[in-house]
Amino acid sequence: MTKRFRKHLAANFLYALPLSLAMNTALAAQTPDTRAVLKTVFPENIERDLAVSAAPEHLRAGATVYVYGAKGFSRVQSGTNGFTCLLNRDAFFYGRTAFKPTCWDAEGATSYVPVMMRVAELLAVGKSVEEIRADVDAGFKDGRFHRPRRTGVAFMLAGDIELEPATGKIVKQAFPGHYMIYAPGVSSEDLGYSREAATANPSLPVIFRSGAGGTELGYLIIVPQHQ
Repeated sequence: MTKRFRKHLAANFLYALPLSLAMNTALAAQTPDTRAVLKTVFPENIERDLAVSAAPEHLRAGATVYVYGAKGFSRVQSGTNGFTCLLNRDAFFYGRTAFKPTCWDAEGATSYVPVMMRVAELLAVGKSVEEIRADVDAGFKDGRFHRPRRTGVAFMLAGDIELEPATGKIVKQAFPGHYMIYAPGVSSEDLGYSREAATANPSLPVIFRSGAGGTELGYLIIVPQHQ
């Protein structure tokens, strides 16, 4: 795992989606509002290609694909293999402008994907960061959203990318391509070390947690060593 990627995780670990409502005021004061960039609507063919770039090539043709528009995500391809791909736009939660091509397996499609789609819907209609966080937190409490029920994988092989708004051209890879293994409720301490040790030692795997209290949605991050 690269030192650059660990540095990013250390800086943004607590700002993942969704966040505790108790942090809203402090975060609003220190986090830039990047919603305008992430609301960019790209031509359908460009967004579709970016979305499926997250997956291994053999999964792309059979995946369900969503693209972003004026009302949020809409489906443009019905899949056959259980994977769901979209250009995730949740980086505004921690003041970033990176788009995140992501392809979730069937388990992720029923847990993570509904959250990401709701976030995009609220982003599209101009809701504030605080309103979106509150809606997602409430969704876990009232049963609209749920954590994954088993281990699975989300592919992010294109990495997190900065895009040229007018063309959708990739201008920068903000983070390297990686795999994300579902680990709800798991912390670095469960693996035998603290979060600080994990971010300081590149040989250790990293738990990226999200959700109210840091337990609802979480991933084990794996960066291929050939990058």
